[in-house]
Amino acid sequence: MAKRRTSRSNFKTEDFGSWNFVLFLTLAFILLVVLLSAMKGVSNDIRSKAGLICPTVALPRAEDCPGGWKYMRDVTNGCPTFVCEAK
Repeated sequence: MAKRRTSRSNFKTEDFGSWNFVLFLTLAFILLVVLLSAMKGVSNDIRSKAGLICPTVALPRAEDCPGGWKYMRDVTNGCPTFVCEAK
């Protein structure tokens, strides 16, 4: 009985072709980790701009400011504050 020969080039393409899905999942996982690590600092930034980490605003006393209080947003962090207006 004659020995059957297998072609080496055919074997290599079939062997690497089956790993395409594994390589895809690995690269997708690496991309996910990179995106999550890049987005770690963004959540705090968005919360501060939306005013979600601001302290609760207490109403000031009217007699403390003769000109009157004006409700504004702080320039540095975007939190609501009361500013005394001069007469």
